[in-house]
Amino acid sequence: MDTIPPANPVFNKEMEDAAINALRNERYILGESVDKFEEEFARYVGTDYAVSVSSGTNALHLALIAANLPVSGEVITVASSYIATANSIIHANGTPNFCDINDEYIIDVNQIPEKINIKTKGIMPVHLYGHPADIDEINEIANKNKLFVIEDCAQSHGALYKGKMTGVFSDMGCFSFYSTKNMTVCGDGGMVTTNNEKFAEKIKLLRNHGQHPKDVHTLVGYTARLNTVNAAIGRVQLKYLPKWIESRRKIAKRYFEVLSDVDEITLPPSDSNIKKPSYHLFEIKTEKRDELLNFLRENKIICLIHYPTPIPYQPVYKKLFNYKEGSFPKSEELSKQAMDLPMFPELNDNQIQYISEKIHEFYNR
Repeated sequence: MDTIPPANPVFNKEMEDAAINALRNERYILGESVDKFEEEFARYVGTDYAVSVSSGTNALHLALIAANLPVSGEVITVASSYIATANSIIHANGTPNFCDINDEYIIDVNQIPEKINIKTKGIMPVHLYGHPADIDEINEIANKNKLFVIEDCAQSHGALYKGKMTGVFSDMGCFSFYSTKNMTVCGDGGMVTTNNEKFAEKIKLLRNHGQHPKDVHTLVGYTARLNTVNAAIGRVQLKYLPKWIESRRKIAKRYFEVLSDVDEITLPPSDSNIKKPSYHLFEIKTEKRDELLNFLRENKIICLIHYPTPIPYQPVYKKLFNYKEGSFPKSEELSKQAMDLPMFPELNDNQIQYISEKIHEFYNR
């Protein structure tokens, strides 16, 4: 068996041709492919507007500014995520206020009300690993307390909640196109989705130094545009995305079938009547995480850990906010026990069977 990687980003001839065509025939910055990519992504997700930016982190950052987060305003978010989730709040001069996760690896909505105070201005749930957050309950809390909601959709391209895509339920949804995501632009890139025209127009200004028309600056903005060549690649990737998401779901279903008898591991949340994950990652939990990880690597199965340290316990957050271990026990447990099995659309049944055999072999030793 050849080495099985954790992910396998696709770059094919069609994407190469699109990139070369954009380089030869379009403006390098804000070319025609950028406009078309935005239109096509909005149509795919199901929002009125989509505005591309230079990264998923910038998508969150600019969305927070568009939502008028005041200096030192608090945004409730989740302790278990990539650090960019919380960093974006600090970039926007706000303060993150963390909740723990529930058994589905997503923000525990029962903790949100107790976190709300006079400084609270918004909620930023994360659809972690492609598992949709409990967005109806979050919106209900937000509406009651007059808070904005911004969905972190960096890992949830194609995930469904009550039959609709993530990124459509709140004030804004923020996607990442980093190279390991469900779709990529072969470089950094992001997208903000919204049904609010004012938010869309403000983000367009913010990404381009607040400039419109040319040489007229009405906001203090940023250099946060998506390059035309990346947008051209993204358009092709988006065409493949529905098929790739379906493949991920079939792979996840197969993992559930072949690993359900291993009592020593906890499998991730599966499909329900309300939620249909997109399985950006297939995250399992086990008390022997490090030993299993090394055993699989020795057998040419490369697994990774997302994320070994909850955000509040990162050195910079301890220094800024004095968080102490023990404050977010479920996030701590996930960080110590979680690992992701290989997950990419081309993963075949022979590879899945081999992974299963090795996991069984490890626990039967």
